[in-house]
Amino acid sequence: MNARLRKLRLVNSKKFKRGWQEIENATSRHAHRFITSRWRNLQEVRRHAVGWALLVLALSMATFWQSAQLAKLYTVEAPSKNTTYTEGVFGAVENLNPIFASTPAERSASRLLFANLLDYDEHSQLVGELAKSWSVDETGKIYTLTLRSDARWHDGVPVTSQDVLFTMSAIKNVDTKSPLYSSWRSIAVEKIDNLRVRFILPAAYAPFLNSLVLGIIPEHVLGRLQPSELRNNGYNHDPMVADGPFMLQDVHAVDVTRGHYVIRMSSNKDYFKGASQLSTFNLHSYADREQLLSAFRTQEVGAVSDLTTRQLNSLGPMDNIQHTESPLYNAVYAFLKTSSPMLQDVRVRKALELATDQAQLIKKLDGRVSPVTGPLLPGQLGYKAETQQAGTDLTRAKQLLDEAGWKVGQDGKRSRDGQPLQLQLMTVSAGDYPLIAEELMNQWIKLGISFNAQQVRADDIQQNVIAPRAYDVLIYEIAIGRDPDVFAYWHSSQATDHGFNLSDYKSAKIDELLDGARGHIDVALREAKYHSFIQQWLADVPAIGLYRPSLSYVQTRHVTSFSPHPLVDQTSRYYNVLDWSAGKELLHPTL
Repeated sequence: MNARLRKLRLVNSKKFKRGWQEIENATSRHAHRFITSRWRNLQEVRRHAVGWALLVLALSMATFWQSAQLAKLYTVEAPSKNTTYTEGVFGAVENLNPIFASTPAERSASRLLFANLLDYDEHSQLVGELAKSWSVDETGKIYTLTLRSDARWHDGVPVTSQDVLFTMSAIKNVDTKSPLYSSWRSIAVEKIDNLRVRFILPAAYAPFLNSLVLGIIPEHVLGRLQPSELRNNGYNHDPMVADGPFMLQDVHAVDVTRGHYVIRMSSNKDYFKGASQLSTFNLHSYADREQLLSAFRTQEVGAVSDLTTRQLNSLGPMDNIQHTESPLYNAVYAFLKTSSPMLQDVRVRKALELATDQAQLIKKLDGRVSPVTGPLLPGQLGYKAETQQAGTDLTRAKQLLDEAGWKVGQDGKRSRDGQPLQLQLMTVSAGDYPLIAEELMNQWIKLGISFNAQQVRADDIQQNVIAPRAYDVLIYEIAIGRDPDVFAYWHSSQATDHGFNLSDYKSAKIDELLDGARGHIDVALREAKYHSFIQQWLADVPAIGLYRPSLSYVQTRHVTSFSPHPLVDQTSRYYNVLDWSAGKELLHPTL
């Protein structure tokens, strides 16, 4: 019995072990199946999850980038409206009347306050401002101007032909003492009706229309004054009634000892060409250019013009500054006084021309200017690039001086019959003139020439140097203009103490060509005359072209003003002043 029981227990024990073994194996299989396998699945899921996350991130970044690009496409940076523009200019402020204004500051303010009869556009072409249209008869002597009917003075009174007649009468009266007197004294002006006026010239004068880039003054304000009273009248300092895009608020003396004044002007909302985007234009005037530069550095003004090369270099690299150069229709020459004993011989004048290294002169001005190669400029009637003054040739220059009898002595200096070849060289003491004068003398000294050089204040040079012709060589700038009437600079009749023939140059052939070029309205004939004039001028060498100056304009980057292009004069920069701004904003146009 016990044996059977032990046997049964043994059998049951074996079955029990096998059962536990089977349970253990099943458990292992289930663990592998439901834990290990699922862990692997979880890892796979994690890999997919990371992939999806990266995909979502990439899509988000792509969406952001696309939105940014679309924002650029449909967001425009534009000039802000109703801002205050502050511009610094050089010169005294005494007379803002357009028939008297003379300093850069006065001319700038006058141009903003008064509308011209005609004006220059962005291509320096004549366009109407107060004038709606104009015509010239077949003789080239009678010009008829028709005014706009919507032009108003700042007090609301219409601008009429009577105002034009009054302005011209004032200029033509010697008692008024207008600097424009000599240009207008021989021209008759007639009123046709309320909006039409006629100009009658004594002879045909093709460039006449350029003379009409001139502001006029109100007859109903000044008409009761005697001509002799006009120049000193209070209106000239405070022209509250004008007709331009801006209205005078006041002329404020900031620092009289430093010559710092502020001319405050507000936008003329009734200006016939539309109101300016600016609400205010403040023109700061300074007695010297160093104060002008300091005002820009301290952000007293947001823009300045007419800085020298040295001043521009002193600004250094500044990210918030925009600097532009606009060529002017002016030219700087070394005028050679042909009546001087030293310079009467054309061979001596030619030698100076051949010793002039224009490229080095322009390098001194940091390449901001372009060379002048004759009496006319590129883009002007009669100019041809292939017809220009000779380049540098020191060997030939020395030969010419030898041929003229000026021999080199043991001291390296030239003389003839015991007289040294010494030249009186004069120029203005301001701007870039001293730099150019020094470089030019360094070049000419290589020929064995001696110099007695002197620099004179700009205010004194007319009376003390130009009128008495107290020089052999004068380095000076002249305004040629868009239409090249250079009669005043090279015609024999202008070689007087009151004329601007600064070389005392006299040539019957030149006189005939200049008379013909200005006295005909046929463009082809004028061009032929001017081209012949250039050829004769180059042969006679009355002057040496040095460089064409430009208007340097420096402004902070948030300022919007004019686009750089050739300008007839410095105030031509205001051709688009209605679009100027002192700030920028982002616009989002509706699609």
